[in-house]
Amino acid sequence: MDAILMSLMAALNEQLLINVYQRDTEDFYTGYVQVLGKTSVVLSTYNDAGLADGSVLISFTAIDQVEFAGDDLDDMTFRIEVAEDRHFIALPAPAHPYAFDPTRDLIGQLAAQAHQSQEVILVMLADDDAYLEGQVTAVAADRFTLAVFNKFNYTDVRYLQVDFTDVLVIEFQGLELHLETTVVQNRDQLQHVRTDIHQNDGQLAAILSDAQVSGQLVAVMPQGNAAQFYVGRVLAVNPTVVVLQLRDMAGQFGGYVVLRLTGLQSVTLASDYLQTIGAYTAWMTAHHLEKQPVLNADREFDAGSDLFVSLVGEAAAFDRVIRVRTKEAGAQYMGVPRNVTGTTFVMHADDTDEDETLSFGAVQELAFGHVYAYLQEARLHSGR
Repeated sequence: MDAILMSLMAALNEQLLINVYQRDTEDFYTGYVQVLGKTSVVLSTYNDAGLADGSVLISFTAIDQVEFAGDDLDDMTFRIEVAEDRHFIALPAPAHPYAFDPTRDLIGQLAAQAHQSQEVILVMLADDDAYLEGQVTAVAADRFTLAVFNKFNYTDVRYLQVDFTDVLVIEFQGLELHLETTVVQNRDQLQHVRTDIHQNDGQLAAILSDAQVSGQLVAVMPQGNAAQFYVGRVLAVNPTVVVLQLRDMAGQFGGYVVLRLTGLQSVTLASDYLQTIGAYTAWMTAHHLEKQPVLNADREFDAGSDLFVSLVGEAAAFDRVIRVRTKEAGAQYMGVPRNVTGTTFVMHADDTDEDETLSFGAVQELAFGHVYAYLQEARLHSGR
């Protein structure tokens, strides 16, 4: 613990960009030390696009390691530079940022300010794997009450007593939490909808075609990866593949993905989470934050063409980064394809650091046109 405290003190005094790794999880935060208290630290954090994105309080007991240098921090520094140079859009700084006295308990100060502002916070507790989001409704000397908001299920209404000593992490004043605050402000008007999910029984092409006509948001889950699903609108569909224009977790344009229908587990046409993302998207559009200026959100696709072949060939010709997932145990590759033929292409595999020849017949999904692909392209072209 002394080593961690000394590292955080050095990061504060020298204003160093750091990674803070948590115990018992692969999650970590990147940012600058804002306030160093007696039992916890507050970081101003950055997201993976290189944009400032709120803050996080981390208890010392939750910290496994503080990192000052390495490939990840070099890459994040580059992303921050690109985001500034290319004028990426972000939520303006909070009108009323939280202020802290480092000589007093930071959790209590944060809870009091969240109670006053009624902004949604995210809380991670000891001995609980769940990430709880909600508004602080009351604060006592050693605990606070959290009115939990479940963006996946509007019927999940709970009030939770949170002891300060159980808190591992509290995120606050980030983009997604700001959007959730705008939704929760109209909590009494939220109407739960029954989830309308369709398993893959060979009829998904017709279902997705109807969704394309209606322009509705859908959630698509690939087989073999229950932790990952896509939310977006259908741009093209044929008997073998579907193209989605994606929305990320903040309702912003998230690029495109082409999915082989035989590789899909299910399609959801209605759910509370789709309502949530729809509300986020509407807010972002109304405030002109719907996409980063370097991205093209207006592409059209010919459903009659062999989309995997044409899009991989296009990426190779223009040095564009794509992400490919194949049938083999869900293997994923991200980079610029090379040596494209009518049946195969070559991708660099990060996990083995070798080139691999992939068959178009093995490709299950192809993602491209998102901000992370743009950042990787910028890195490749910079020579860094």
